[in-house]
Amino acid sequence: MATVSHEIEKIFQSQRDRLRNADDPHMMRPKKDYKPLKGVARQLYLEKRVKLSRANIVANSGLGLAFTKVSTQPEKKKESNDEKT
Repeated sequence: MATVSHEIEKIFQSQRDRLRNADDPHMMRPKKDYKPLKGVARQLYLEKRVKLSRANIVANSGLGLAFTKVSTQPEKKKESNDEKT
């Protein structure tokens, strides 16, 4: 039976491994010709939507944009400095 602290450590280790793989894929075994991920490919891989080997392919195909979340910024309220007359 695993302890709670062990389960939490596994989650953080998995996140650290994903970040390292995205930034430094040359450190992975077996050695492959992966390049560091950028942009949409990195986002998709870190969100666990695609595997490392398919991240660039999916991102460049246009399907990657379908998986990404569009961040919407709330409209800024217009502040008028006009004084009431």
